[in-house]
Amino acid sequence: MTSRKMLATATVLVLVVAGVFALVLHRNHPPAPAAPAGTSGVTATTAPPVSAKPSALPGPTGAGGIALGVYVKPVEGGGSSEAALGQFASAIHRRLAIVQTFTGWETAGGAPVPFPAAFVSYAETEGATPMVTWQPEQAVGGGGTGAGLLSDQPDFSLDQLSSGRYDPYIRSWAEAAKAFGHVVYVRLMHEMNDKTYPWSIGVNGNMNAQQYITAWRHIVGIFQSVGASNVQFVWCVGAKPTQPNPAAYFPGDGYVSWIALDGYNRGRPWQSFTSVFSVAYGEVTAVSTLPVMIAETASVESPDDPGAKAAWITSAFDQEIPQNFPRVRAVLYFDAPGRGFSYSLSSSPAAQQAFAQVAASPLYQGTGPG
Repeated sequence: MTSRKMLATATVLVLVVAGVFALVLHRNHPPAPAAPAGTSGVTATTAPPVSAKPSALPGPTGAGGIALGVYVKPVEGGGSSEAALGQFASAIHRRLAIVQTFTGWETAGGAPVPFPAAFVSYAETEGATPMVTWQPEQAVGGGGTGAGLLSDQPDFSLDQLSSGRYDPYIRSWAEAAKAFGHVVYVRLMHEMNDKTYPWSIGVNGNMNAQQYITAWRHIVGIFQSVGASNVQFVWCVGAKPTQPNPAAYFPGDGYVSWIALDGYNRGRPWQSFTSVFSVAYGEVTAVSTLPVMIAETASVESPDDPGAKAAWITSAFDQEIPQNFPRVRAVLYFDAPGRGFSYSLSSSPAAQQAFAQVAASPLYQGTGPG
């Protein structure tokens, strides 16, 4: 073999050995990922930006504790409930366990209002239980909610609801709710002891509690007949003192999953949470062992004390509810105006901060019971 051939052969052998060695080294020590374009590959010392989307925020952590929820009024001019809830969650730095919306049965033009599929789907993706306050009524133009406006609707009297007139519509809702496939709370015909609504006792020929119970059982029975077992019905009374005892309107455990109360500090006079709810709480808890929900509560600001609303929130949630209302498993704040009163948390930085602190409390990390 000539010296030139011997040199070429040796060169090939060296290259082969080097290639094998490099392959073994690569398998045992893979290279570090390439640094993103525009960086030097050195680990950054600044934290990445946090997404403002609610999906990036923490939510409730388990079945223990009290489930915290909210109703947030959408922005005027066509804003969606979903957008309003996303902004609220970002402001308090967490997602909530229950989110609420309100819907009637007919638009102002008389068109039937369908099951709010977009809203309940949004709630599910955010890890919340949706609650739909379902009001048998026709929307009133101009936002009227007083007696003689919203309540003056004999087409939605209790007898009409029981008559079968609306059965196809009710069934369409039941089937849509069943198709949703997840737990949804339906707060049906709430505050029957307040003459504001078409189903209230004392308006539209609604004369007694039995009419209310019959209408309730008729509607719920349709949901049961289509197999919408994922729907949990919330029976809710107004907390203000009433005659007769609101417990008379209770439809029975076979038709209800939650008993609930609504009540507000409207500042005339200033009332603590306990003074608003204590009497009605005792009345409704006497009729059933079902879990209790505060479906609406809030406070106005005090013109005399800029810190009073924040103090009311802190006292109500951190002290009074756990101490005086031990059966309460869910509480929803009403972050909106209502009947001429302003309850929105944006009324003061102190009020918003107080609610954010409630939301961070270990006591309010419960999920909505399913």
